[in-house]
Amino acid sequence: MSDVVVHVAVGDPQTEHRFVETIDEFAKSRAESVDTTRAEAPQIMIKTVHTGDSVRKAIIFQDRQAAAAFLTLWRRRA
Repeated sequence: MSDVVVHVAVGDPQTEHRFVETIDEFAKSRAESVDTTRAEAPQIMIKTVHTGDSVRKAIIFQDRQAAAAFLTLWRRRA
């Protein structure tokens, strides 16, 4: 299975704060829904990408399902 990368623009402090809150909520919800006796919570990695004047986050997920769940949460908070 290959990783899934999602890019989110975070060009201002308010969006950065919303991103951090969304990641926290996503991680908590995933950790609570995992049966810890059988599996571990999905891992994610986050990189900050600077391109000229823009800043974005690259979030790397283990699978499409986790990426889709994060995007749904992110869009709800928009």
